Amino acid sequence: MRARLTPAEALLDAFDWDVEHCRQVRDLAAMLFDQLQPLHRLGKAERDLLEAAALLHDMGWTVAGPKHHKHSGRLIRENEAKLIGFTPAEVELIANVARYHRKSPPSTRHDAFASLTPAKQRLVQQLSALLRIADGLDRPHRQHITQLTCTVTDRQVLIGVKASAEPAAHIAGGARKSDLFEAVYGLPVAFSIL
Repeated sequence: MRARLTPAEALLDAFDWDVEHCRQVRDLAAMLFDQLQPLHRLGKAERDLLEAAALLHDMGWTVAGPKHHKHSGRLIRENEAKLIGFTPAEVELIANVARYHRKSPPSTRHDAFASLTPAKQRLVQQLSALLRIADGLDRPHRQHITQLTCTVTDRQVLIGVKASAEPAAHIAGGARKSDLFEAVYGLPVAFSIL
């Protein structure tokens, strides 16, 4: 793990909510990010933002379940000083990405998202789309996925999933949360069992 992510790991441990799920989502998001790099063309700094958002995406459960995505965004902002290594602007991006890991997609009707520049809004959309799929793939929070392979064609993105158990459940979770990815990247997503 890179040193820049150590404070996010410490914050995850401090909130102590489904830590292993959050780490698995981080790992799956990083795999997706790396293998889909030719599609999104983002770099190491953006990967760090995605990994931090993945680690912290469920901390809002410590407040309430139904709107935990919104609470996660707020808690990330409130703990900005603890996320040493990230600038305040980067913490705002992390909070937005975590906020959009479920439910409604990023929207300019939401003040925090609307306050970002168009380029930062696009980045939040790109990273949130990856985070949603990664979160969906760890169903039902049991860390069964051991490998992902991504193949991009001009017609679709194919995500192959290798799991130690319940591959169909993980694929169903990923498919259920792939709508933002399809809207942002303009390609349908298909899943297969490796």
